Amino acid sequence: MTDFLNFIRKKPSLITFITIVIGFSIGIYVSIEILLLLFTISIVIYIVTRRSILLLFVLLFSASIYKSSRKPIKFMRLFFSGVYLENRIIDPVYGELSINLHIEPASIVYGSARYTEWGSQRKLTEVRIKGNHPTILNRIFNYRDMLDNKIDESIGGDIGKICSAIILGKRGDLPPYIYKRFQYCGAAHLLAVSGLHTGIVFMIILIFLMVIQIKRKPALIISGLLVSLYALLTGLRLPVLRASIMLWFFIIGEVKERNIDPLNTLSASGILILIFMPSSIHSISFQLSFIAVFSILIILKVFESRLSQISNNWLKKWIIIPMFVTLSAQLGTFPLVAYYFGYIPLFGLIANLILIPLVGTLIAGTFLLWTIPILQDSIGSFVWGTGYLMNKIMIILERLPYSVIEVRERDPRILFSYLFLVIILIGIMMFRKKGTVIPITVPS
Repeated sequence: MTDFLNFIRKKPSLITFITIVIGFSIGIYVSIEILLLLFTISIVIYIVTRRSILLLFVLLFSASIYKSSRKPIKFMRLFFSGVYLENRIIDPVYGELSINLHIEPASIVYGSARYTEWGSQRKLTEVRIKGNHPTILNRIFNYRDMLDNKIDESIGGDIGKICSAIILGKRGDLPPYIYKRFQYCGAAHLLAVSGLHTGIVFMIILIFLMVIQIKRKPALIISGLLVSLYALLTGLRLPVLRASIMLWFFIIGEVKERNIDPLNTLSASGILILIFMPSSIHSISFQLSFIAVFSILIILKVFESRLSQISNNWLKKWIIIPMFVTLSAQLGTFPLVAYYFGYIPLFGLIANLILIPLVGTLIAGTFLLWTIPILQDSIGSFVWGTGYLMNKIMIILERLPYSVIEVRERDPRILFSYLFLVIILIGIMMFRKKGTVIPITVPS
């Protein structure tokens, strides 16, 4: 118990995030009356005993109540108001709701609609718009269309559509066979603007500012502001929001010269997102984004001592650590990919090790394309060549035998089997830490 309490004190945001996630999850299955009763009992127990561990129970039940109070009723009409972004509205009460409107993106809109739900899809139908108002964000989205047209003029074709999807998050015009190719190579996440893209954009801006001799702290703040603008430009998707919030925690820590715990930082970003959009917990992109980063941080922490023993810094920095990061993300997310999409890409590690550096090159080249119009033809050819190389590599990997294992979609046995393996691995690690020898027999 003492060790557990010490862990809670060191990782408050992590424990809080996990508790809120559990609370939001059980809030679906427990009635509001029972939750209120348990919440009241937990408060009384806390007042009497004065033990901080019971704060977790208070948080658990209050999170369940909070989630239940913000959940719309299926097939009932509701009143909505919020910002309209790319076939979805971000409502301050109900969070993200899918909706198709013929209005300018980033406008404030309000009205009523019938709410429907299917799996993680939350959609509004039979919409009646009461009013909509333009905002300053409309100009940002008009600028986004201008940048997209620039890509189409300079690159065009399937490669241009790949660039628009990777950098601007515009996947509507992407041919289905291209998207399937990315999926079967385990690289579909590259088409959804995520933390990886945000990190690449941040590094490109920061390096440029350092080259023109802007001091580190101002450069970090300017880079953070421009990345926040990029997050708006790409439609404020959940992975980008998570990455942007984490990035600002990192910037604040660097400016104040304090060490920031990455697990606490990741958890804090999750808490902020769930407070404003509790329904995000059911979003596939939210789940994949957080599990991928959690896996990376935990596995790197487990092998931290082994990695520190590698004397060749170049090999460690550019080969070993990127391989560990990619493998960690793949191990963490493949059960969810199998569960939701019905396939397991066997060459995902190889594909990502090759494609991620090329994506960084593609993003950097496209930024140059936008900022140096005098070299538009040369830079456009370079970006096209990078995209063409990516496409050819994926075609080769896609055609390899047994590149993909197809499984049954939404089969709960996939998640239970993976959870069972994780529990066994944690148990083995705990026993080894205590010095216990576990005999393992290998069948001949």
